[in-house]
Amino acid sequence: MMRRIAGALLAGAMGAAAMTAAPVLSASAPAAPQAEASGKALFMKPVALRGMLGDAKIQVTLRTKEPAEDGIEGEYFVFGGSQRVLLAGEVEGQEVFMEESENGTDVSGQWDGRLAGETLSGEWQSADGKIKKPFTLRIVRAEEKATGQNARPSGQGKQQ
Repeated sequence: MMRRIAGALLAGAMGAAAMTAAPVLSASAPAAPQAEASGKALFMKPVALRGMLGDAKIQVTLRTKEPAEDGIEGEYFVFGGSQRVLLAGEVEGQEVFMEESENGTDVSGQWDGRLAGETLSGEWQSADGKIKKPFTLRIVRAEEKATGQNARPSGQGKQQ
């Protein structure tokens, strides 16, 4: 299945690259029940997720490709860094499979995860399989973005 995604990654890279300047939107409140029914429903609108990839704090944005049958696409970045890494993959039930590309052409890593409520967790591995890291991401709600909750890596937000 991941080889099918590699072709989709390359085909979707130009579309995802064109959207990197687009605003990041978070899921609406009803997304959690939809995610339980079908992982695909969660990504019908762009979804922002934040969490950890190994020891790195990251933000991921995922959305359904056009047409929706082609899977999901998006990008992620590490807080404190400027590089955006492209993502493309498939959702089957609650399972999420993605490949990433740092340069928009070559596969640089693979994501194998599972949705549980508002959390996507699993394992990332380098393209050669030599490096493996756990990841845990949580959906960012609109109210969290508005109040600044979970918006910055620890130590960078103001406490009142």
